[in-house]
Amino acid sequence: MASTTLVNTAEAAELRLVHFLGDHDATSPFVQSCENAIHQSDIASLITTVCAHKPAIEKMLHSPEGVGAFTLLAALLDRLQDGTGGTTSSSTTNQARDAMKHLVTAIEEIPVEGSAAAAAGVVDKEDSSAALALVENKIAMLCALYNLRAGSEKCWIMTRILYVAAFSGHDESVLNLLPERKRTLGQLLQGDNLESLMMGFELEETDKRELYGMASSVVAKLAQVCRALDMEKEAAAAEANKQRFLLKMLGTYSTISQVDDQARMAAKESALGAIRDPVTLFTEQRTILSLPPIATLQDKDIYTLLEIFQQGKLEDFQSFLKTHPQTLSKNNLSEQDAIRHMRLLSLCSLATEHEEIPYNAIATTLQVDQSEVENWVIDAVSSGLLSAKMDQLQHVVMVERCVVRRFGMEQWKVLQQRLDVWKKNVKSVLEGLKQSQHSQD
Repeated sequence: MASTTLVNTAEAAELRLVHFLGDHDATSPFVQSCENAIHQSDIASLITTVCAHKPAIEKMLHSPEGVGAFTLLAALLDRLQDGTGGTTSSSTTNQARDAMKHLVTAIEEIPVEGSAAAAAGVVDKEDSSAALALVENKIAMLCALYNLRAGSEKCWIMTRILYVAAFSGHDESVLNLLPERKRTLGQLLQGDNLESLMMGFELEETDKRELYGMASSVVAKLAQVCRALDMEKEAAAAEANKQRFLLKMLGTYSTISQVDDQARMAAKESALGAIRDPVTLFTEQRTILSLPPIATLQDKDIYTLLEIFQQGKLEDFQSFLKTHPQTLSKNNLSEQDAIRHMRLLSLCSLATEHEEIPYNAIATTLQVDQSEVENWVIDAVSSGLLSAKMDQLQHVVMVERCVVRRFGMEQWKVLQQRLDVWKKNVKSVLEGLKQSQHSQD
């Protein structure tokens, strides 16, 4: 009896939902089709019918009760997945996944009227606000679906949430992704927050790849919108974030045999990003050459240039420019910025080789006047690449800490030599303490 009551209660809720979506017109073909699906317990048919009926989707998107109605519809996916006998199978799981994708597609395909015109400044604020509200309703519905699903489905839904936020055609929705606006999606796109959110799910590398690929596209769109509004600081931060997600995406390819066209395109974009700005994401980019997609770069000039920015010095860069004079301009790279970065990186290489560096050695390596050395050291320190003190009387830079651009056999030998010196110094101190104790006794 209790089971029958439960079924009747659920059926009544579904019927109320259908009549709400059908504007309470019991004679409409849409309502009748939905009622037939409900009476036959055909959830897949019910969801398909609703998704195919554009006025029903618009009703949810424009009504205050819309998110609640969509949540009730999305909750039916669990019943569809459980099957008639309450047993989940690969068939019912696939049915539920297909129905879920129909729901998401139906939401995405409703156009945001006036968004393009609003961006061009030809629509009044009321129309623009309505368009933004529609985008936010779409996001709210997809978030409700996200909360009801699990595992890889959550990951896929998150990619669609990010897509709707960035590519619905409304700039204000894009700007809401700025971290200073303290919106949930904007915070998720900072640091490792998105990765941490997905850690509890059992995801395939392909799931992560799709998510990170979408995240990189989304923050690239944010950078574009910010730049159009002369928000250069925010645009630069978004560009760095884009590079971070590109690197995460490329990291999902473990072998060269897995590399596809998408990976090759991302590899070139990421390589150019690492050349354009090798400092901001120095730590994240330090292992870029070990990524399989990077190894398959078809543009060998870019690969060679990337190697120089990862391991070479200023003189290597200048030699490259002599033999490849068009590479920078062809790839929209600034020669002035490139030289500045190579000087900073060359200083880092010098600092890993010597604990004390004479000013004239730095001037020679960086090819600058000795009077400019202190400014370059300050620049390296402020960039977080170096920690050092300058003896202005002796004209010597004393290195305290420096980032390591590469760590191979040569670097291991240098580390061993320094450890040997440290051991000898410690031994000498201990012997001195013993002798001091003996003399006091």
